[in-house]
Amino acid sequence: MKKLVLIVLLIPLVGCLTAGMWGKKKSPAETASLYYKFLMWKYYDRASQFVDHEKRYDYDDFVSRNEEKLNITAYELKEVIYNDDQSECTINVLIRYYRYPSVSEKSVITEDTWILKEKNWFILSDFKDGIYNQ
Repeated sequence: MKKLVLIVLLIPLVGCLTAGMWGKKKSPAETASLYYKFLMWKYYDRASQFVDHEKRYDYDDFVSRNEEKLNITAYELKEVIYNDDQSECTINVLIRYYRYPSVSEKSVITEDTWILKEKNWFILSDFKDGIYNQ
């Protein structure tokens, strides 16, 4: 009887896990917010998980040029614009930052392209505009 009760209790748990209840697909805005949060806290390795594989070299180059100088103080997602089939979107982000040796805060609106691959969103940037270019 105890085995039957255990099995009855485990079936919904396994169903929830396989259905993705705890690991549900994130929206592009949620994914982008996490990406910019990681950049802000200089968790570049964690942020790299959101970079499209084809653009990983460009991202690594951006990090090597900026990891000691760039300090993001805040970000705000302004707009998410989807393409027709919603497999790609453009996210406009207001980023406040300063770059050593300056301590003057600047603001820039960055327009990043995000693509949906295998149920996950990835940034598809050349990492050369906005905060990326210096």
